[in-house]
Amino acid sequence: MFPVFFRLGGVTVSAYGVMLVAAFALCTLGFVRAGGKSGLAQGKLLDLALWVMVVALAASRLLYVLLALPAYRADLLSLFNLRLGGFSFFGALAAGTAAGLWYAGRHGLPPGKILDLAVPFLALGYALVRVGCFLNGCCFGLPSELPWALPAAATDKIPRHPTQLYAAAAGLVLFLLLHLRRRRPGFSGRLFLEFILFYCGLRFVIEYFRETDDFWGVLTLAQGAALAGAAAALAAIMLVPRLMGRRR
Repeated sequence: MFPVFFRLGGVTVSAYGVMLVAAFALCTLGFVRAGGKSGLAQGKLLDLALWVMVVALAASRLLYVLLALPAYRADLLSLFNLRLGGFSFFGALAAGTAAGLWYAGRHGLPPGKILDLAVPFLALGYALVRVGCFLNGCCFGLPSELPWALPAAATDKIPRHPTQLYAAAAGLVLFLLLHLRRRRPGFSGRLFLEFILFYCGLRFVIEYFRETDDFWGVLTLAQGAALAGAAAALAAIMLVPRLMGRRR
Protein backbone atom coordinates (compact mmCIF):
# COMPACT_ATOMS: atom_id res chain seq x y z
CA MET A 1 0.00 0.00 0.00
CA PHE A 2 1.10 3.52 -0.74
CA PRO A 3 -1.95 5.62 0.19
CA VAL A 4 -0.06 8.92 0.58
CA PHE A 5 2.18 10.28 -2.15
CA PHE A 6 3.58 13.07 -0.03
CA ARG A 7 2.76 15.65 2.64
CA LEU A 8 3.39 19.34 2.26
CA GLY A 9 2.90 21.20 5.49
CA GLY A 10 -0.59 20.29 6.66
CA VAL A 11 -1.71 19.11 3.21
CA THR A 12 -1.78 15.39 2.45
CA VAL A 13 -1.71 14.36 -1.22
CA SER A 14 -3.27 10.92 -1.55
CA ALA A 15 -2.30 8.36 -4.16
CA TYR A 16 -5.93 7.80 -5.08
CA GLY A 17 -6.50 11.51 -5.64
CA VAL A 18 -3.39 11.79 -7.82
CA MET A 19 -4.46 8.85 -9.98
CA LEU A 20 -7.98 10.26 -10.27
CA VAL A 21 -6.68 13.66 -11.42
CA ALA A 22 -4.21 11.97 -13.80
CA ALA A 23 -7.00 9.88 -15.30
CA PHE A 24 -9.22 12.89 -15.98
CA ALA A 25 -6.35 14.99 -17.34
CA LEU A 26 -4.89 12.35 -19.70
CA CYS A 27 -8.26 11.12 -20.91
CA THR A 28 -9.60 14.62 -21.52
CA LEU A 29 -6.48 15.45 -23.53
CA GLY A 30 -6.80 12.27 -25.59
CA PHE A 31 -10.52 12.79 -26.20
CA VAL A 32 -10.15 16.43 -27.25
CA ARG A 33 -7.24 15.64 -29.60
CA ALA A 34 -9.08 12.70 -31.18
CA GLY A 35 -12.19 14.82 -31.66
CA GLY A 36 -10.16 17.61 -33.22
CA LYS A 37 -8.64 15.20 -35.73
CA SER A 38 -12.12 14.03 -36.68
CA GLY A 39 -13.22 17.60 -37.44
CA LEU A 40 -15.06 18.55 -34.25
CA ALA A 41 -14.54 21.83 -32.40
CA GLN A 42 -12.00 21.21 -29.64
CA GLY A 43 -13.35 24.03 -27.48
CA LYS A 44 -16.77 22.39 -27.33
CA LEU A 45 -15.19 19.01 -26.62
CA LEU A 46 -13.20 20.43 -23.71
CA ASP A 47 -16.32 22.03 -22.25
CA LEU A 48 -18.17 18.73 -22.67
CA ALA A 49 -15.39 16.81 -20.92
CA LEU A 50 -15.36 19.22 -17.97
CA TRP A 51 -19.13 19.11 -17.67
CA VAL A 52 -19.14 15.31 -17.76
CA MET A 53 -16.34 15.18 -15.18
CA VAL A 54 -18.28 17.26 -12.64
CA VAL A 55 -21.53 15.34 -13.12
CA ALA A 56 -19.82 11.94 -13.09
CA LEU A 57 -17.89 12.67 -9.87
CA ALA A 58 -20.99 13.95 -8.09
CA ALA A 59 -23.15 11.02 -9.20
CA SER A 60 -20.53 8.39 -8.45
CA ARG A 61 -20.02 9.77 -4.94
CA LEU A 62 -23.76 10.05 -4.32
CA LEU A 63 -24.45 6.46 -5.36
CA TYR A 64 -21.54 5.14 -3.28
CA VAL A 65 -22.72 7.03 -0.20
CA LEU A 66 -26.32 5.86 -0.63
CA LEU A 67 -25.19 2.23 -0.87
CA ALA A 68 -22.97 2.61 2.22
CA LEU A 69 -25.17 5.05 4.14
CA PRO A 70 -25.01 3.31 7.55
CA ALA A 71 -21.23 3.69 7.60
CA TYR A 72 -21.48 7.43 7.00
CA ARG A 73 -24.14 8.20 9.60
CA ALA A 74 -21.57 7.96 12.40
CA ASP A 75 -19.30 10.53 10.73
CA LEU A 76 -21.20 12.88 8.43
CA LEU A 77 -18.10 14.96 7.68
CA SER A 78 -16.53 11.94 5.96
CA LEU A 79 -19.08 12.45 3.19
CA PHE A 80 -16.86 15.24 1.91
CA ASN A 81 -13.53 13.41 2.24
CA LEU A 82 -12.91 12.46 -1.39
CA ARG A 83 -9.17 11.85 -1.13
CA LEU A 84 -9.53 8.27 0.09
CA GLY A 85 -11.88 7.00 -2.58
CA GLY A 86 -15.52 6.11 -2.22
CA PHE A 87 -16.93 6.32 -5.75
CA SER A 88 -19.19 4.08 -7.82
CA PHE A 89 -18.10 3.56 -11.41
CA PHE A 90 -21.62 2.55 -12.44
CA GLY A 91 -22.92 5.83 -11.08
CA ALA A 92 -20.24 7.78 -12.91
CA LEU A 93 -20.86 5.89 -16.15
CA ALA A 94 -24.64 6.36 -16.15
CA ALA A 95 -24.66 10.02 -15.11
CA GLY A 96 -21.62 10.95 -17.21
CA THR A 97 -23.16 9.37 -20.31
CA ALA A 98 -26.45 11.19 -19.76
CA ALA A 99 -24.64 14.49 -19.23
CA GLY A 100 -22.51 14.00 -22.33
CA LEU A 101 -25.51 13.19 -24.51
CA TRP A 102 -27.38 16.21 -23.17
CA TYR A 103 -24.45 18.52 -23.88
CA ALA A 104 -23.91 17.03 -27.35
CA GLY A 105 -27.57 17.49 -28.30
CA ARG A 106 -27.64 21.04 -26.96
CA HIS A 107 -24.49 22.11 -28.82
CA GLY A 108 -24.99 20.33 -32.12
CA LEU A 109 -22.41 17.57 -31.63
CA PRO A 110 -23.09 14.06 -33.03
CA PRO A 111 -23.99 11.99 -29.93
CA GLY A 112 -22.95 8.57 -31.23
CA LYS A 113 -19.65 9.85 -32.56
CA ILE A 114 -18.93 11.59 -29.26
CA LEU A 115 -19.50 8.37 -27.34
CA ASP A 116 -17.26 6.39 -29.70
CA LEU A 117 -14.49 8.98 -29.46
CA ALA A 118 -14.62 9.08 -25.68
CA VAL A 119 -14.93 5.43 -24.79
CA PRO A 120 -11.32 4.23 -25.36
CA PHE A 121 -10.13 6.97 -23.03
CA LEU A 122 -12.86 6.05 -20.56
CA ALA A 123 -11.38 2.55 -20.40
CA LEU A 124 -7.89 3.98 -19.92
CA GLY A 125 -9.10 6.29 -17.15
CA TYR A 126 -10.80 3.39 -15.42
CA ALA A 127 -7.51 1.47 -15.44
CA LEU A 128 -5.61 4.39 -13.91
CA VAL A 129 -8.17 4.92 -11.15
CA ARG A 130 -8.09 1.22 -10.27
CA VAL A 131 -4.33 1.51 -9.80
CA GLY A 132 -5.19 4.31 -7.38
CA CYS A 133 -7.55 1.92 -5.58
CA PHE A 134 -4.70 -0.56 -5.18
CA LEU A 135 -2.37 2.10 -3.77
CA ASN A 136 -5.13 3.25 -1.45
CA GLY A 137 -6.05 -0.26 -0.30
CA CYS A 138 -9.75 -0.04 -1.14
CA CYS A 139 -11.88 -2.30 -3.38
CA PHE A 140 -9.74 -5.27 -2.30
CA GLY A 141 -10.26 -8.96 -2.93
CA LEU A 142 -10.84 -12.08 -0.89
CA PRO A 143 -8.01 -13.76 1.02
CA SER A 144 -6.01 -16.06 -1.23
CA GLU A 145 -2.98 -18.34 -1.20
CA LEU A 146 -2.26 -17.92 -4.91
CA PRO A 147 1.32 -16.94 -5.84
CA TRP A 148 0.26 -13.47 -6.96
CA ALA A 149 -1.82 -12.72 -3.87
CA LEU A 150 -0.84 -9.41 -2.26
CA PRO A 151 -1.61 -7.46 0.91
CA ALA A 152 -4.11 -5.39 -1.05
CA ALA A 153 -6.29 -4.07 1.78
CA ALA A 154 -5.69 -0.99 3.89
CA THR A 155 -7.26 -2.78 6.86
CA ASP A 156 -4.84 -5.73 7.16
CA LYS A 157 -1.76 -7.43 5.68
CA ILE A 158 -3.49 -10.66 4.66
CA PRO A 159 -2.55 -11.85 1.12
CA ARG A 160 -5.58 -11.25 -1.08
CA HIS A 161 -6.70 -11.30 -4.67
CA PRO A 162 -5.50 -7.90 -5.97
CA THR A 163 -8.84 -7.25 -7.61
CA GLN A 164 -7.89 -3.61 -8.12
CA LEU A 165 -5.09 -4.78 -10.43
CA TYR A 166 -7.40 -7.29 -12.12
CA ALA A 167 -9.72 -4.39 -12.92
CA ALA A 168 -6.82 -2.18 -14.06
CA ALA A 169 -5.63 -4.91 -16.42
CA ALA A 170 -9.18 -5.30 -17.76
CA GLY A 171 -9.33 -1.55 -18.40
CA LEU A 172 -6.04 -1.61 -20.30
CA VAL A 173 -7.19 -4.55 -22.44
CA LEU A 174 -10.41 -2.72 -23.25
CA PHE A 175 -8.48 0.44 -24.11
CA LEU A 176 -6.29 -1.45 -26.60
CA LEU A 177 -9.25 -3.34 -28.06
CA LEU A 178 -11.35 -0.21 -28.51
CA HIS A 179 -8.37 1.70 -29.90
CA LEU A 180 -7.92 -0.98 -32.57
CA ARG A 181 -11.66 -1.05 -33.30
CA ARG A 182 -12.04 2.72 -33.62
CA ARG A 183 -11.50 2.79 -37.41
CA ARG A 184 -14.28 0.28 -38.02
CA PRO A 185 -16.82 0.78 -35.27
CA GLY A 186 -19.91 -0.06 -37.36
CA PHE A 187 -22.92 2.16 -36.68
CA SER A 188 -22.40 5.35 -34.71
CA GLY A 189 -22.32 4.52 -31.00
CA ARG A 190 -21.50 0.83 -31.42
CA LEU A 191 -18.01 1.19 -29.95
CA PHE A 192 -19.52 2.61 -26.76
CA LEU A 193 -22.02 -0.25 -26.57
CA GLU A 194 -19.21 -2.77 -27.03
CA PHE A 195 -17.38 -1.19 -24.12
CA ILE A 196 -20.47 -1.54 -21.93
CA LEU A 197 -20.85 -5.18 -22.94
CA PHE A 198 -17.22 -6.15 -22.39
CA TYR A 199 -16.77 -4.09 -19.22
CA CYS A 200 -19.86 -5.56 -17.62
CA GLY A 201 -18.73 -9.08 -18.50
CA LEU A 202 -15.30 -8.53 -16.98
CA ARG A 203 -16.72 -6.78 -13.92
CA PHE A 204 -19.12 -9.68 -13.35
CA VAL A 205 -16.20 -12.13 -13.21
CA ILE A 206 -13.93 -9.93 -11.07
CA GLU A 207 -16.69 -9.54 -8.49
CA TYR A 208 -16.35 -13.23 -7.61
CA PHE A 209 -12.90 -12.45 -6.19
CA ARG A 210 -13.76 -9.18 -4.48
CA GLU A 211 -14.67 -8.91 -0.81
CA THR A 212 -18.03 -7.22 -0.38
CA ASP A 213 -21.13 -7.34 1.80
CA ASP A 214 -23.39 -5.85 -0.87
CA PHE A 215 -25.41 -8.82 -2.07
CA TRP A 216 -28.58 -9.02 -4.10
CA GLY A 217 -29.68 -12.62 -3.69
CA VAL A 218 -26.81 -14.86 -4.83
CA LEU A 219 -25.16 -12.00 -6.73
CA THR A 220 -23.43 -8.85 -5.56
CA LEU A 221 -25.08 -5.54 -6.38
CA ALA A 222 -22.31 -4.87 -8.90
CA GLN A 223 -22.95 -8.22 -10.59
CA GLY A 224 -26.64 -7.42 -10.85
CA ALA A 225 -25.84 -4.06 -12.41
CA ALA A 226 -23.31 -5.70 -14.74
CA LEU A 227 -25.88 -8.24 -15.96
CA ALA A 228 -28.42 -5.49 -16.61
CA GLY A 229 -25.84 -3.35 -18.43
CA ALA A 230 -24.57 -6.23 -20.56
CA ALA A 231 -28.10 -7.27 -21.54
CA ALA A 232 -29.03 -3.70 -22.50
CA ALA A 233 -25.84 -3.21 -24.53
CA LEU A 234 -26.22 -6.53 -26.36
CA ALA A 235 -29.86 -5.79 -27.16
CA ALA A 236 -28.92 -2.37 -28.53
CA ILE A 237 -26.08 -3.80 -30.66
CA MET A 238 -28.53 -6.27 -32.21
CA LEU A 239 -31.52 -3.95 -32.61
CA VAL A 240 -30.01 -0.64 -33.75
CA PRO A 241 -28.86 -1.92 -37.20
CA ARG A 242 -32.33 -3.37 -37.81
CA LEU A 243 -34.01 -0.13 -36.87
CA MET A 244 -31.62 1.83 -39.09
CA GLY A 245 -32.36 -0.56 -41.98
CA ARG A 246 -36.11 -0.04 -41.61
CA ARG A 247 -35.71 3.74 -41.71
CA ARG A 248 -33.90 3.45 -45.01
